[in-house]
Order: sequence, then structure tokens, then C-alpha cells
Amino acid sequence: MAQAEQQAKQGGIEQACATWSRAIDTMAGVKSIRTLKAVRPLRGDLRPYRARGVRVAAELDERARLFLTHHR
Repeated sequence: MAQAEQQAKQGGIEQACATWSRAIDTMAGVKSIRTLKAVRPLRGDLRPYRARGVRVAAELDERARLFLTHHR
């Protein structure tokens, strides 16, 4: 997740979303506090991009929302 955060900070939101997406894929079958703590902040990190209408950010936010819903 740190790699994706760095990519986003450098302006590479599409690359960051792809990295985050792969991380969510990897964590899909894992139910743990650690995975929840990794994914929860992602939704807030994506907020400014969603607000600007960045499609990949909105799609990833939906994936993160579903992940959190199914991993409680």
C-alpha cells in the first residue's frame, strides 16, 4: 500500500489505483485486522480524486467499500 501512496503523491493516480487494486486482490481471502487497517484509509485517500471525477478512483473506492463490507 505504501508504494501506491507514493505513486499517488507523485501524481500517478492511475498507476496508484492499479497498485491498490492488486493489493486488494491479494488480500481478498484474508479476514484480519491488518487487512482492514490497510484498506480503510484508502477510501479517504481516494476522496479528492473521486471528487474530481477520476473514474479509476471511483471504481477502486467501490472495490474497497465492498472489501470492507465483506471482511467485517
